[in-house]
Amino acid sequence: MRDYYSILGLSEGVSQADIKHAFRKLAMKYHPDRNPGNEKWAEGKFKQVNEAYAVLSDEGGRREYDRMKQAGFAGTGTPYAGGRYYSQEQVFQNAFANPYLVQELMRMFQGAGLRFDEKFVDNMFFGGRGSGFAFSGQPAWGVGQQPAAEYKPPLFLRLIGKAMKFTLKKMLSVESIPRRGADLYREVILSQREAAAGTEKAIKYQRGREKKELLVKVPAGITDSTRLRLKGMGLNGITPGDLYVNIRIRS
Repeated sequence: MRDYYSILGLSEGVSQADIKHAFRKLAMKYHPDRNPGNEKWAEGKFKQVNEAYAVLSDEGGRREYDRMKQAGFAGTGTPYAGGRYYSQEQVFQNAFANPYLVQELMRMFQGAGLRFDEKFVDNMFFGGRGSGFAFSGQPAWGVGQQPAAEYKPPLFLRLIGKAMKFTLKKMLSVESIPRRGADLYREVILSQREAAAGTEKAIKYQRGREKKELLVKVPAGITDSTRLRLKGMGLNGITPGDLYVNIRIRS
C-alpha cells in the first residue's frame, strides 16, 4: 500500500491546503520539462505525486484511504483509492474525469510554461493508448478507445419489456433507480473581497428532470480552486450523488 502522505512529504491530518501546496511544489520539481536528460526518472516521480494528489485531494477517496491505512491493510502492489484497489492508470482515469481538476492542472503547468495538453497527458499517464481527459464533466473517449457496443435483444423481447415496465409504473409507481447517482460539478466565481469576507452565491443546475437553485454559503478566507462538496445534492439514486462547487477567484 503506497504511502501517499510520504510521497508528498506530509504527515496524516494535514489540511487540504497543505496537500495542494506540497503537490504543486513537487509536481513543478519533477515535471519532465524541468529535468532534461533525466526524463525517465522524473516521469516516475511526477506520476507518483499526481497519483497521491488524485486520491488525497478528493475528500471521499482520502477518507477511504485513511481508514484502510489505519487498519494496517497491506495491498499487493496496487494503490488504494475510493474503497477499492485500482491500478495507477485507473486512479488517473477517475481523476481526469473531473473537468475542474483538469483545468486546475492545465492552468498551473501551462502558466509556468510547462506542457500539460491532451497529448502530454495521454503519453504520460496512459501510455499513449488514449486518455480520460475531460472538459465537460464526463470522461472523454481517447485515442484508441471506443464505447462498448450496446447489445440489443430481439424486437419482441424489447416490446414485452417496455409493456411490463409501463404496467409496473402504473400499478406500483416503480421506476428503475441507479445504485448511486452521478456527481455534478459547478463553478462559482468570486471577487477578492467576497473571498476574503465570505458570501452566499445562488447556483442553478439540472438534477434529472428537475431544475434546482441552491444558495451556497462560501466561508470567509476561502482560496482559489477550493472545491466545496454538497453531499447528496447530485443526481438521484439509491445513494444520491454529490454536488461539487469549484471556487474561482478573480485576480
